[in-house]
Amino acid sequence: MPLIYIVEDDANIREIEQFSLESAGYSTRAFTCAKDFYAALLEKAPSLCLLDVMLPDISGFTLCGEIRKEHHFPVLMLTAKVDD
Repeated sequence: MPLIYIVEDDANIREIEQFSLESAGYSTRAFTCAKDFYAALLEKAPSLCLLDVMLPDISGFTLCGEIRKEHHFPVLMLTAKVDD
């Protein structure tokens, strides 16, 4: 079963994403900040990552760049921002 990591600091959004994915048969792990996400990457890389743009400890754009340096899984950027 594919593992999907969710990096989202908003509890309501994170719970909806996690519930929807698990209802569709996916395995998930959810994180509220980049620090916890990085720690999980040391254990196992996901098949896909849903990544919030606005995180409390680092920009999602910066985190995506860091992921790309060492990992090769797809990343979907999610945001409630209305600007580019």
